[in-house]
Amino acid sequence: MRTTLTILALAAGLTLPTAVASAHTATLPVVRCPTTFGYNGPHPGTPSELTVTSNTTTEGLAAYTNTQDYLLAPVGMSCAGFVAADGGTSVTTWPRGDARPRHYSHEAGLTLFIEPACASCRAAEACPFFSAFARNVGFPCESGIPADEKVYRLRSNIALFEDPPGVRGSGWPSGGSYTANGLVGIENAPAHVDQLVFRSTCTLPAFQRPLCTTSLNHTIDRYA
Repeated sequence: MRTTLTILALAAGLTLPTAVASAHTATLPVVRCPTTFGYNGPHPGTPSELTVTSNTTTEGLAAYTNTQDYLLAPVGMSCAGFVAADGGTSVTTWPRGDARPRHYSHEAGLTLFIEPACASCRAAEACPFFSAFARNVGFPCESGIPADEKVYRLRSNIALFEDPPGVRGSGWPSGGSYTANGLVGIENAPAHVDQLVFRSTCTLPAFQRPLCTTSLNHTIDRYA
């Protein structure tokens, strides 16, 4: 069963699960981002469109890719991708004309980080929400959940977080004038398998926050 998230319009709200609505299928344009590769050799081609199933709005969204992963974000954004030799990847999008968002910055932006193999990288993405996981892979968390960050455990392997305006938290980006909604998840795989860790943040003006719901839902459906 699909889990739908709802982003509350109030700054004090938190990304929470709500009742499942009727799903619909939509075809979104694919944008291939300028991507840095950590290896030589051929790179995968990308389709011109991506079909997604969603319980929430997909209007005004595109699928941005680094040739391997897809991040749903508003159309017309700038973007950049990265694919490491060990399989770690990222996709970042931000409004055209703005600076590329840093971890703590005032810019809007959406990010997706995927770590499938590197132990320290997976621990870094899992912290501080999954401290036992980080400890088990040999890299214990060095800090706790940031002050004023709101956290909700959607499932045993998925944590949702919200950084209100001005809170320099787990969101990338966060600390600016927009609320940052995001999630961290660990792939539901057997314990003897290296479990992929994923983290995504959506930091947009209030009127675009419903798009964050769709983007974060898609990340859960694709990677959890």
